[in-house]
Amino acid sequence: MPKRPETILFNALHTTTGGGVTYLRGVLPELAKDTRFHWILLAPAKTLEGGWVPANVQVQVAPQMGFAKGHVWEQLVLPWKAWRWGARTILCNANYTPLLAWRSIPILHSTVRAGEQAQSTGMKLYWKVLKILTQVSLWNAPRAFSVAHHVIADFAGPKMARKVRVAPPAITVRDEMGVARDPHLVVSIGDFYAQKDYPLLVRAFAVLYAQRPSSRLMIIGRPVDTRVRDEVIALVRELKLSQTVTLTGGMPHDKLMQVLDRAAVFVSTSQAETVQIPLLEAMTAGVPVVAADRPHAREFVDSAGVLVPVDKGGDVASAFGVAMFGVLENPTVAEALRKKGRERAKLFTWPATAHAIADGLAK
Repeated sequence: MPKRPETILFNALHTTTGGGVTYLRGVLPELAKDTRFHWILLAPAKTLEGGWVPANVQVQVAPQMGFAKGHVWEQLVLPWKAWRWGARTILCNANYTPLLAWRSIPILHSTVRAGEQAQSTGMKLYWKVLKILTQVSLWNAPRAFSVAHHVIADFAGPKMARKVRVAPPAITVRDEMGVARDPHLVVSIGDFYAQKDYPLLVRAFAVLYAQRPSSRLMIIGRPVDTRVRDEVIALVRELKLSQTVTLTGGMPHDKLMQVLDRAAVFVSTSQAETVQIPLLEAMTAGVPVVAADRPHAREFVDSAGVLVPVDKGGDVASAFGVAMFGVLENPTVAEALRKKGRERAKLFTWPATAHAIADGLAK
C-alpha cells in the first residue's frame, strides 16, 4: 500500500507583511505539489486574500489577537490545535516555534544584526527576546531552516548549525520589459528603519549630485520608524536636495516594479538584512546594483553588483557616490552588471527552495 502523506501544519500566524508573506506565497504552492505531505495552513485572514492558496491545502484562519495574546495562544493553544488537526509537525514561518508542540521546526527569517541598529528601548528588548526564543527553538527542534547562510551563525554554534538547512527566498526572473531607462534615476527600496542607514544614502547622493546635477534619488518605503524618516527629511533640506530627492512612502508592488524598470541604478546602504528582496528584484529587472558590503549582499549579490566597503574607515558616503557615478557614467559597466544581475537572480527559484524544505522534512 502507498504510504499515507504526512500532515504538516504551516504556521504563518505572524506572517502579515513584507518578506514573510512573499516567502509563504512563493514556497507553499511548490510544497503542495509534493505528494509526501498534506499541508494545513494557519494564517491571518488578510494573508489568505487573493486566492493564491493551492486547492489541496487545508486552510485554518488564525483568530484575531493582539501581539502579546497571539504569542501566548501560539505557545499554549496551537500545539493542542495542531494535534486535533492531525498534524504532528509544525513548520513555522518565523524564527521561533511553539515549544510545547510535538515536533516544531523554525524557518529563520531575522538576523540579530538588525537589532544592533535599534534605537528605542522597546525595540532593543524585542530583539533580545527574539534571540533567546530563536536559540531555545533551535535547541528544541529536530531540524531547522534558514533563508540565508549568514543568519545561522547569529543563533547557532557549529554543532547546532548542522541541523539547519538553507532554503532561500526566490524571485521570478521576468522578461525585460523594453521600457526606456531614465539615465538619471537612482532608486532605493525599503521601509524606514535605523539599519537601512538612509542618512548615509542621502550624503552619498549629495556626492553624486555635486558631480552629476541631473541625477535624482527616489526612496520607496513606509515611514515605520518616523524618527529615521524625519532625520532623512532634515538632512535632505540641510544639503539643499529637496528638488532632487523624493520620499514616496509605501508603493504597490506592481508600481514599484515599474519604477525599477526605469531606474538607472539601485542603491542599498543597509547595514543589516536577512535577504533584502528588493536587491533580487532589482537584479531581475536588469538594474545595476550598488550595495554596502555586508553579509546579506555578499551572499545574494556576490560579484553581480558593486559592493562598497563600509568597515575599512574613510569617507563611506564618498565611496558610495563614486560607485554610483562609475555605473551611471559608464554604459559598458552598467550593461555588464545588468547581465550579471539577471543571471544571478536565476539561481534563486521557488521549486529549489521547496525541494530543500521538503527533503529536510522527510528526513
